[in-house]
Amino acid sequence: MRGADLRVGARTLLSDVSFHIAPGDRIGLVGRNGAGKTTLLNTLAGAGAASAAGISRTGSLGHLAQDSRAADPAVTVTDRILSARGLDRCVRTLRAAEQALASAGGPAAERRAMAAYAHAEADFHARGGYAAEAEAARVAAGVGLAAPVMDRPVGALYGGQKRRVELARILFADHDALLLDEPTNHLDADSVAWLRGFLLSHRGGLVVVSHDLGLLAATVNRVFHLDPARTALDVHNTPWDVYLTQRDAEERRRARERAAAERKASVLHSQADRTRANVAIAVAAKNMARRADRMLEALAAVDAYPGAMVMVTHDEGAVEALRPDRVLVLPEGTEDLWSGERLGLGAAV
Repeated sequence: MRGADLRVGARTLLSDVSFHIAPGDRIGLVGRNGAGKTTLLNTLAGAGAASAAGISRTGSLGHLAQDSRAADPAVTVTDRILSARGLDRCVRTLRAAEQALASAGGPAAERRAMAAYAHAEADFHARGGYAAEAEAARVAAGVGLAAPVMDRPVGALYGGQKRRVELARILFADHDALLLDEPTNHLDADSVAWLRGFLLSHRGGLVVVSHDLGLLAATVNRVFHLDPARTALDVHNTPWDVYLTQRDAEERRRARERAAAERKASVLHSQADRTRANVAIAVAAKNMARRADRMLEALAAVDAYPGAMVMVTHDEGAVEALRPDRVLVLPEGTEDLWSGERLGLGAAV
């Protein structure tokens, strides 16, 4: 995957992501619920509705999906597992050739049946033969499929057993890379322990999504953390325990950055409040000065007016500046000559 953008509809799940899965890589794909782990796994497998360019695949790929279903419910468990290497078809052909050879009548029919049997047997051995059949049985037992189940049709099994069949089939296939989505679902403790050992011995690549932290701790040597908030995939080329230490340190660092950002925002907010207050004071002072200037201009004009004038005002300073001849003090209605004494509110001239 090189410089890939992963989209689901209009939503961008990952942006400009690059990574490579090499033989021996055992990768734990982690992230919160709903982050898109299953979507990414399906996309790597070439399944699902997500779209992404920049993905290249080499070698065979085994994919255990969360909703994996057997292709044909009528096939037996044994044949379903053997089909991963094409051995189910070889076995059926070989059994049919054996029956044809046993029932052949005459030399010519026997020669034809013998040739068919030899061809079927060669094909069977080329695909692993009886050793492969024994291996398939061991894998099936490892994931908890008991011997009596092996001859039953897959459709007769319950959900947990069907998923074990699909897991056994994928593990038996000997793929170059495995993509496993919650492989321990429906497994008991013994089967989980067996699976850990199998994955540790797997020589190809592996990407596993699992809520089983014990499985991750025991098997993975790299961790991919999917962060949808940043449309990023953080790659940690470390085992699980080292990743946990790094993650805790990273979370503490981000917490410190958030706290510092909040403090800075608080300081800036306070500074902004002080700035707004200073601006308001300056504007008010400027307005008062303007009003005082306009008052002086008005008083100068009044003082120069040659005619009679009556002024009503609450401003004692204006009255004093006017130097009136007479004053009328309300509400008493007392009229008197101006004496220069300061008047109370309500003065009129």
